[in-house]
Parts: sequence; C-alpha cells; structure tokens
Amino acid sequence: MSFRILHCISSVDPQKGGPIEGLKQLSAVNQQQGHVVEVLTLDKPDDPWVKACPLVCHAMGPTYIGSYQYSPRWVPWLKAHAHNYDAVIVNGIWQYHAFGVWRALRGTKTPYFVFTHGMLDPWFKRTYPLKHLKKWLFWPWAEYRVLRDATAVMFTCEDERRLARQSFWLYKCDEFVVSYGTSAPPPDSTRRKALICCSKPLQPCASVSLNWSGTCSW
Repeated sequence: MSFRILHCISSVDPQKGGPIEGLKQLSAVNQQQGHVVEVLTLDKPDDPWVKACPLVCHAMGPTYIGSYQYSPRWVPWLKAHAHNYDAVIVNGIWQYHAFGVWRALRGTKTPYFVFTHGMLDPWFKRTYPLKHLKKWLFWPWAEYRVLRDATAVMFTCEDERRLARQSFWLYKCDEFVVSYGTSAPPPDSTRRKALICCSKPLQPCASVSLNWSGTCSW
C-alpha cells in the first residue's frame, strides 16, 4: 500500500544544514518503497535550490517577519490541498512552517507528525538564556500547541527524547523514537568528525557521539 507524504520545512537550501539532507535521504527510501513524497517550503519559487530539489517542491515565499518567515500563502494552500496527502511531516520548529501546519490541520482528518531535529535540547536554554526567554513568548500559543496536537513527535534517539522534556515546563506530546538514517560516510569521515567538533566549541565534543550508521547520542 502506497502513501502520499508531504514534508514541510522552512527551506530546501542545502546550506541551511542537516534537516533538508535528512529529508532527502528519507524520501529517497520512501520513494523506493512506492510512496509519493512532496515538499512544502517557505522558499521563493524562483530560488535556485527549489529548482534543484529532487522532489516536487511547493514554494510559498516570499516571506515576512525576518527569520520567522511568515507566509500568508502557507495556510490557505495547505487547507486546500491537505486532502491529497495521507500524512504531513513537519521538519523543525521555531519558524512559521510548523505553526502554519497546526493552523491549517487542527480539527481535520489529515494527521501530522513532527521531527524536532534537536531544537528542544536544553543546551540552548543554558547557553542562550535570553533567546530562551524570547522563545517562551512563542511557546504557549505556538510551538507547544504544534507538539501537543501532533499525531506523534518523533525523536532520533532516546537521549534526544528525554532531553526535550527539560526545555519548557509546559510540555505535552506523544513521543516516539524512530530511525533516521543518512547516506554512507565519505572516505575522509574521521577528518570530517574532527572538523565538526572544532566548529562547535560551545558544545563539548566529548558529549557528542557521531555514528555514521545514522544514530546519535548526546
């Protein structure tokens, strides 16, 4: 039995980091299994990374309100097309794509799932306390509701799930730990691990375990 899956993400620009790469790898496996996968993004339709995306990409830009990336087109589009999909997957939080999914799908029959991608790690709370206070302004009426009403909030390892509970005392969701693979490591993977550690001086490298099989532990 095949499913139609819609991934929602702030950007498909590969320069924005890991979530889009993970999305591509996961989608490639899903497509091999016979499922149909598309992407809804806050990018602009004429962005070069949108045109280069290997998946059908629905771009809702331009956006407003700085890095939060509010798009007036997001909710109307999703309300109009949600019935075409069996599941919607939110990749990441703290930007409008997540809250927009909640606004569009609450009370509907279309289930949505959330990958937080480590964005609830309490390390951010300890390291950037002022930013954490700012996030509290959004949390009760936005991100908290996004997670609370999701069919499932998915974590890639047990430690990520456990630590997510420590960021905000107002916290409720259905948690699941799932596999989240990636492509095979490049030949110079040992050197790349060292470069990753050197580029993250605020987060002790001793606390991070990189496993090229696709799992992680903190």
